[in-house]
Amino acid sequence: MAQITPITSNPMKILACCGRCTTGSKAKDMNKKKMQILILIATLFSMNGFLSAGENLDIEGSFDSGLKYGFPKGWGPNKPAWWDDAATIALNPIVGTEKQALQVKSQTKAIHLYYYKGWPVETGDTCLVRAMVKGTGTGQLGVYTYPGCAISAKTFQATEEWTEFAAEVIVPKGNPAIDEIRVVLVISPGASIEFSDVTAEIVK
Repeated sequence: MAQITPITSNPMKILACCGRCTTGSKAKDMNKKKMQILILIATLFSMNGFLSAGENLDIEGSFDSGLKYGFPKGWGPNKPAWWDDAATIALNPIVGTEKQALQVKSQTKAIHLYYYKGWPVETGDTCLVRAMVKGTGTGQLGVYTYPGCAISAKTFQATEEWTEFAAEVIVPKGNPAIDEIRVVLVISPGASIEFSDVTAEIVK
């Protein structure tokens, strides 16, 4: 039976552009094109309100929709800063089940795969990210926080046995205030890790 393993905390750190930040020429060009979309998203957030305790985030964490353009549905890489051009990504069946796992192999650089969909949050909200993990090397489970393009995550050590890791992440104070999170999976340089049953929820 898989065991739930606590994982160590990492300080929040600022990232290179991962889709919503406004630094860098590429981000500025994208910002102009996406302004109307962002306004619409903000409007929807204000209509729907913030997430409630016990609310599950709608994540494609079973990876049963296959790969599209080399990545699982809803997920993408944080290129170029957090990507390894020599990396390999595959979907592997899990023996004895009807499930499959996402396998990510890094060679020399850390890899960030994040879920494109974001969720509205407030300072102090606690997000619990869970995943079944197997492989070699270390990785992280956590969230990107916006605005600011920062990561708040916790580190795990993968083993040859399927293990459930759970990362509890508290939305920190920000200036301006953090209003959105996106789930992120991190694979350390040289690691080969399989992920299955990735879930996230607001727990308090």
